[in-house]
Amino acid sequence: MYKNFDEMLEKALQLSQKRTISIAAAADKKIIQVTKEILKMNLCHVILVDEKERIEKLAKEENVDLSKVTMIDADNITDAALKAVEQVSNGNADVFVKGRLNTSDFLKAVLNKEVGLKASKVLSVMMAYDVPSIDKLFFISDGGMVISPTLEEKVEILKNSISVLHTMGIVQPKVAILSANEKVNPKMQSTVDADAICNMAEKGEMPEAIYEGPIAFDVAMRPEAAKAKGIESKITGDVDLFLVPNIDCGNCLGKSIGFFGKGLAAGMVIGAAKPVVMTSRATTVKGKLTSIVWALLACKK
Repeated sequence: MYKNFDEMLEKALQLSQKRTISIAAAADKKIIQVTKEILKMNLCHVILVDEKERIEKLAKEENVDLSKVTMIDADNITDAALKAVEQVSNGNADVFVKGRLNTSDFLKAVLNKEVGLKASKVLSVMMAYDVPSIDKLFFISDGGMVISPTLEEKVEILKNSISVLHTMGIVQPKVAILSANEKVNPKMQSTVDADAICNMAEKGEMPEAIYEGPIAFDVAMRPEAAKAKGIESKITGDVDLFLVPNIDCGNCLGKSIGFFGKGLAAGMVIGAAKPVVMTSRATTVKGKLTSIVWALLACKK
């Protein structure tokens, strides 16, 4: 298990075969700065898709040598998104990355019937967190895309999330299916869904992992909380993946980790045929780079 993002970067640098990323609408200052860092480390191959003159202008301003970068000229944002995603769907690239375009336009390219990447019934956002007080990375799904997932959608989110963790070498992830308490309450859908998922896991209908739920966040995080409540848990204090009941919970939890816990975050869209990096344009260069590093490690062999 990776202890922090630095270990993740070290592993990505050691990959026997360099991956390739394709960046849609790459004529963006932060994207060019990310490209500069990637080239400096020889992390992966880069395809920049946008208006060629705009890319070259920004590269000159940021003192970036584009001789080792593949550039594909595009007429506009939409054209750039489609040409970039096509590089991934046709096998020329391994990871699809968002540049200077709106999320809706980016997702349209992901879902494009001719050159897109949709593979699963559900696309969702998976986040990775590096918190100084915790000695390993942990992950949260889905705090960024599926507003109020049904049981069926939660199952898909879990299957996709656990597949990513398996690809990263986490053979038996410890999964906490979050709710407000540990008792099944018919009036609280999150507890009913958690119980149903655990029953499915017992029947062998879920991917290889250790599932517990419904479980409250304090019990999942603190063995002393589990002991105080008389709960026997195989995952407390060592959770790999938190499944949140809805986007509100995931959004608040993720932002609290950053604000109170001083945690660093990386994100990826899962459920597509290849890893998709869809960071906000406000995300720092380090945040974008870390998300790309994670996506490189999540590529299926």
